[in-house]
Amino acid sequence: MKIAIIGANGMLSVALTKYFYGRPDTTVVVYGLDEPQGYTCDSFTKVNLVTQTLNYEDVAIADVVIYSSGAGVQAALSTPSLLMYQLNVSAPIAITLGLKKAGFKGIYVSFGSYMEIGVNEEEGKAFNEDEVVCSTLPVTNDYALSKRLYGRYMRDFKADFTTYHFILPNMFSEDDLKPGTRLVPYTLQYLQDYCAGKKPEAPKFSAGTQTRQFITLEEMIQTVDKSIMAHIPSGLYCVGGGEFLSIRNLIERLFKIYDVPCKEEYFGQSVRRDGDIRSLCLNGEKLKKALDYLPISTIEEIFRR
Repeated sequence: MKIAIIGANGMLSVALTKYFYGRPDTTVVVYGLDEPQGYTCDSFTKVNLVTQTLNYEDVAIADVVIYSSGAGVQAALSTPSLLMYQLNVSAPIAITLGLKKAGFKGIYVSFGSYMEIGVNEEEGKAFNEDEVVCSTLPVTNDYALSKRLYGRYMRDFKADFTTYHFILPNMFSEDDLKPGTRLVPYTLQYLQDYCAGKKPEAPKFSAGTQTRQFITLEEMIQTVDKSIMAHIPSGLYCVGGGEFLSIRNLIERLFKIYDVPCKEEYFGQSVRRDGDIRSLCLNGEKLKKALDYLPISTIEEIFRR
């Protein structure tokens, strides 16, 4: 099997390449702006997806094409809005049309986000595929809008090849055990420093009232792999499963794992760009019916020391 991964050095691209590379009878080729750093593939082709056109005759030789490039997922990086629309909408649309013209007959995989749901006051509602990409709820940023635009396109895109557009919730990964600006690395760094007696500065969290769905990156990739191997029907699929809980509850459970006091004064100290979205939860019944599988790991299973 030949797998082409379009996008390099992003969390998702790296994880996908590491997962598939080295598998027996599998070749992994990567296309992206910068050469792979800290991981290996069978071949790399440098390409600027904004200013250059892929050689679709070469890409179409692959059995599976995965578009994993995306812009704006990490708010702290302050990605320009135009670049978000170019990488989250224009580039993947061009790829689907290029593959179609090149006579691609394999499987094309792309990803959406539950941020497409938009601002809501729902308590515990799980949104299905159409409720995500066809949502009329206002979005809070260009990242969410750009992902929704592309998701809406993939809902109605038709081709002679198979297409899977997986809508993803919040994902943990092994990288979350390392320092970083994202919520979980930020929290874990404080907890690890506290336990080491380093007397770190008190953390600053939002009020933490937003409820989110959490799965592991590793389980998500296993879901993609299982879908490819089972050759489930083309379509949009919400990757449900995992745990659904408030950000505050997540933080409190992480503190409990490390047996560190979680003080009231830590909350309400910062404002998030998506703080007015009450529920971020995906209904994974369609995928579960097609695959008989959804992520199941709990917070404690993931982060227990």
